Amino acid sequence: MATPATVEERWLAAAATVSGGLIAAHTLTERDPFRNPIGHVLRRNLAALVREFFGAMDEAAIDAAFGEIMALRSIQDLSVERAVGFVFRLRGIVREEAPQMQPAEAEARIDRLAISAFTQYLACRERLADLKLNEQLRALGVARRRTAHRGGAPA
Repeated sequence: MATPATVEERWLAAAATVSGGLIAAHTLTERDPFRNPIGHVLRRNLAALVREFFGAMDEAAIDAAFGEIMALRSIQDLSVERAVGFVFRLRGIVREEAPQMQPAEAEARIDRLAISAFTQYLACRERLADLKLNEQLRALGVARRRTAHRGGAPA
């Protein structure tokens, strides 16, 4: 029987591979949250997600954990596949590490996790788009005020 810690470590390794090479190695080895904020967020939240996967599957806890992970991934400007794809790597890990778990139940739980991850990623990307739009509108307003202040016609 697999321990959740084993599943967590393997899933962390799968999630870190998105960064590639040296960054992935740093994510896995450096434990200091100030020297490795991405690794810290992944480690803390994947631990919570593994607890939920093997436990009650509390939607609020799952959404909160994915909210933090996807906030990082959305500012890294990753594609949806790269940002969320690590969730599906859990299937193989669970098959190997927890063979006693019913496959249908494991699949259903992973699907619930994937939906949450996707939803959180989209919400973060939407917030980023709103921030960019508001910044562009603010810049446009400043330009118009400067033009009007100089006596020109507003653009």
